[in-house]
Amino acid sequence: MASITLYVPEQDPIAIELDAYEQITIGRGPDNDLVLDHVSLSGSHAVIQNEGGSFKVTDLGSTNGTFVNGEQITEAPLVEGTRVLFGSVDSVFSDGGAAAPAESGVAESGHVSHQAHLAETSSRPDGFVNLSPIEKVVKKDTVGLIGMIVGAIGVLAAIGLIVVSASMSA
Repeated sequence: MASITLYVPEQDPIAIELDAYEQITIGRGPDNDLVLDHVSLSGSHAVIQNEGGSFKVTDLGSTNGTFVNGEQITEAPLVEGTRVLFGSVDSVFSDGGAAAPAESGVAESGHVSHQAHLAETSSRPDGFVNLSPIEKVVKKDTVGLIGMIVGAIGVLAAIGLIVVSASMSA
């Protein structure tokens, strides 16, 4: 039985069985089949289509993109173990193959277990957009910097004049 497990940050994993559906739309908008309230998703982000038991994912022009195994896609087939990133929502596709529970990440109790390993490279997609409402402050006030330097030189010159005039009068 084909399924996709979505790992929405700060939420429990969501497992969806796909065999009974011709397609499932994913996004933040209320008109989707699978509504995920996460800032990295577009209103209509992607669609998973079932074509006679073969599945594919199609990006619907989302802002932060859809990535399959680290590559940004517009459309891609889904096979056992395919990692799909909808914005920053990670997911794993399973075609229902006979993998052992430890290999599939599903424990005998039916709970999804997470397996971690160190990455060779960053999994941050090219063109990833920071959605933080707080802008990074970059200080590049060249005129202000020049003004401070001129002011400091003026202060040093005034101190020098005071010292010279005090030594001449003594």
